[in-house]
Amino acid sequence: HEITADALSHVIDKLPSIPGMMARISMLRAFNKRARFALPWLPLKSAQESGLFGGLSGFGKSLETVGRNWDAQSEKDWAQIPSISARLRSCRQILFGNVKKEFFGDVLDATSTPTSLAHDEYELPREVRTVRVNRLKARRAMASGDNAFKKKHCVFSQLRRELRGWSGAALRRSFVAKGHGGQKRAFKVKLVGEGVNDYSGPYREVFTDAIHEVTALDEEGRSCLGIMQPTANGEGNVGEGRDLFVFANVARDNAELSEQVDRRPISEEEATFSRHFSCAARCKSESSREVDDTLLYLGKLVGVACRHGLPLDLPLPLGTVWKQLAREGSVNMKDALREIDILAFKQAGNWGNDASDELLSQTKMLNYFAEGMALTLPIELLSLFGGEQLREIVCGNPEIDVELLQRVVEYEGYTGDEEVIGYFWETLREMTTSERKLFLQFVWARNRLPMKESGFDAPFKIQKDAKSADDGDYPLPSASTCFFSLSLPEYPSKEVLREKLLFAIENVTTMESDYVTNDAELGEGWQPINN
Repeated sequence: HEITADALSHVIDKLPSIPGMMARISMLRAFNKRARFALPWLPLKSAQESGLFGGLSGFGKSLETVGRNWDAQSEKDWAQIPSISARLRSCRQILFGNVKKEFFGDVLDATSTPTSLAHDEYELPREVRTVRVNRLKARRAMASGDNAFKKKHCVFSQLRRELRGWSGAALRRSFVAKGHGGQKRAFKVKLVGEGVNDYSGPYREVFTDAIHEVTALDEEGRSCLGIMQPTANGEGNVGEGRDLFVFANVARDNAELSEQVDRRPISEEEATFSRHFSCAARCKSESSREVDDTLLYLGKLVGVACRHGLPLDLPLPLGTVWKQLAREGSVNMKDALREIDILAFKQAGNWGNDASDELLSQTKMLNYFAEGMALTLPIELLSLFGGEQLREIVCGNPEIDVELLQRVVEYEGYTGDEEVIGYFWETLREMTTSERKLFLQFVWARNRLPMKESGFDAPFKIQKDAKSADDGDYPLPSASTCFFSLSLPEYPSKEVLREKLLFAIENVTTMESDYVTNDAELGEGWQPINN
C-alpha cells in the first residue's frame, strides 16, 4: 500500500475530480452502448483507402496494410483521404474489449459456411470431411536427425497434404456436433493407429502438434521445418523476447542477388516507389517460394484455430507481427528491431525509420501469413484491436493460471476436500510452465488456457479413479481430452501423486481409450518411414 500511495502521489494532483471522472466514465459507457449497434454498419476499410485514393499496394489495400516497407518518409508523398474507417480505428482504444470481441464473434458466426445436420444428431454430416493424420509416424520422423524426413512426415505437412485444394469456404465451416463439448470444427480427424474417436480431442490435438512442430529446433538450434526460427536475441541469449520466433530467413542465391543489383531505379519517383514496395518487389528463389507457400498455409491454420476458439502457442513478436496485423500506424522500427535483435538495434545509430534488411524480410513474409489468415478470417476486423489484444485472441494466455483452472473445476467421486485433491493442486502450482503446458495437453489436447472463465466451453472435471493399488504400485492417472477430464486415483501422498502425474504427462503421447486398435490399422500407424 505504501508503494502504491507513493506512486499515486505524483499523479494524484493531475487527476480530474471525482464528478469529472464519473462523467467521463458515463460518456464512455454511452459511446460503447451506441457503438455496439453501429459497428455492423460502419466500414473498417473504406473505398477512400483503396486504389487511387492512397492505396499503396493495389486495389483493396490501404496505406496501413501489412506488407509495405517500414519507410515512413515516403508516406507524405501519398494522399490519405479522411474516412470513417480511419476515424474508427483511431477510437479503438476507447472501445470496450467485450464490445469488440462480441462484434468479432458475431461476424465469425455470420461468415461461417452453413452445414446441414446429419440424421443422427450425434454424428457428423457428410460435409465435414475426414482428415487422416499419422502421429506415430510424425513422432518417429521428428525424433530422427534428418530434417527432410521431418518436413515430409510431420503432422504439419500431413495436414497440409490432406487440406490441399480445400477452399476458404470449407475451412470456414464451424460445425458443432452434440456430445462434442461445444467444439467447433471444419473437419474430422482420424488418428491412424490410435484407438480414439474424434469427439473434439483429436481435432484440438493436431493443431497443437502442428504448431509445436513449427517452432521445434534440432540439436544445433536450427528450425526443424525451416518455417520459423528463434530471434537473434534468443540465439544469443541477450535482450528481451528470447522466447520469441520470427519467420525463417531463406538465403538468397547469387542469381537473385545479381538480379536485384541490376534492377536500379532510373528516377527519383521510381526510387521512392521501389523503396516503398521493396518488400513485395524482391526477387524470389525456389526455396523462398516454398517458404512463402508454407507461410500462407500456416496463416490458414492459425485462422481456422482462431475461428474455432483454439489458442495456439505461437510466440511471434509484437512489433513485427501482431501490431502490423492490427494496423497500428505508430509502430516504431527501432522498438520492433530491439524486440528481436538487440545488437542490430544498438548498431542502428541515427537511422530514423529507414528499413533494415531483417525487418524488410520479415515484412515480406508477413504478407503471405496475413494472406492465409484472410482466407479463413475477416482480417479487416483485426484493426479494431491493438497488437496486444490481437495476440491474446489468437494465442490465449501464455501462462497456465492454476487459480483460473481451479475456478472452473467440477469433481466426480470427490468433494474437493480430500487430501489427494490438495496434493494435486499443490503439485500443479509447483510445476514449471513447460510442465503445466504438458499437463494441459494431456487433459485437454491444447497447451494454452482462455483468458477468463467465460472462455471455457466446458468445465475441467476431476473424476475419482476406483482402481486399487497392485502390490503397492498405484496406477497412472488417465484423461479424456474430448471432455476435459482427469481420472485421478486416490494417492496416499503428494510425492506419489507428483511422480505418477509427471510420468503420465511426459510419456503418454497416444490416445487409446475408445476402442481396441486392430492389427491392420496398428501396422499402418507403425509402418516404416520411406523417403
